[in-house]
Amino acid sequence: MRIFLFALNFILGISIFLLGLRLLGNALSSILGFRLRAFLTQFTSTKQRSLFTGLAITSLIQSSSVVNSTMVVLVDSGVLSIGQALGVMLGANIGTTVTGQILALPVEKVAIPLLLGGMLLIYVAKRRSLGTAAFSMGAVFFGLTYTTKVLTPFLQIPIVQRTLVELTKTPLQACVVGVILTGIVQSSGAVTGLVIRLAGHNLLTPSAAIGIALGSNVGTVITTLLASLGRSKASKATAYGDFLFNLGGVLLILPVYPLFVRLIQLFSQNPARQVAHAHTFFNAITALVALPLLDYLASLAWVWAGIRPRNKNK
Repeated sequence: MRIFLFALNFILGISIFLLGLRLLGNALSSILGFRLRAFLTQFTSTKQRSLFTGLAITSLIQSSSVVNSTMVVLVDSGVLSIGQALGVMLGANIGTTVTGQILALPVEKVAIPLLLGGMLLIYVAKRRSLGTAAFSMGAVFFGLTYTTKVLTPFLQIPIVQRTLVELTKTPLQACVVGVILTGIVQSSGAVTGLVIRLAGHNLLTPSAAIGIALGSNVGTVITTLLASLGRSKASKATAYGDFLFNLGGVLLILPVYPLFVRLIQLFSQNPARQVAHAHTFFNAITALVALPLLDYLASLAWVWAGIRPRNKNK
């Protein structure tokens, strides 16, 4: 009976969190409206502008999956080149870390006020889009706080702690756990937010939490790959490029992972903040390293998609 109640409460908490993220993305997308596509197509003339465009848009709508899936569609329709799309995706990886930085704060204090404020904006002030954005942000905070409270006694059980330690014993194992969890819940923001909160409550070591967060970068590409199904080879190449970038970044950091963790710990003694910083620094550094190599990454993605260089524009 206790296991049933735990599972029910966990599903309830994570569902509220995921629903909040979805509502937030939809609300902010509706506020931007048609401007989103126009903005993406207008401000991607260079690699640098593409990166900053992806960063700005994802920081606003807080869903790299939405932005990356949009890139697949725009490449498929010929609006953007794969190079432009991959530049936006690099920026989107940085922009999505804003969620982690916010969730490292004591968000439980503002969850209820945001929920109530959002309802007032919707039903009293008749500001539906703005009210939905506020309400959904409150739902994100409330859902994550509720999930953390549900998981706390469960993760304190000795056998569960030992299992968690075994599953995340090495950085590679922790990254694989992050990939699997993100593939299941289809939200890197949910996985990263959860491990940040668990690290903040000392239920997960910062090293393991950082590994899971980095693995979530690879896991979130599953959404992009699904968006490319049934589309042209050009859209598939865009999804493959996103996958190559995210996987390559993780593989490059693994050999120096202990050094990376120690470097992050110099910036903060707070475990939750360490995980959030690691996620942000990792995505920013890998994006800046990959930016000059974007043409080579695009070419490799084209080849993987079965398109020879001379047929790129077909």
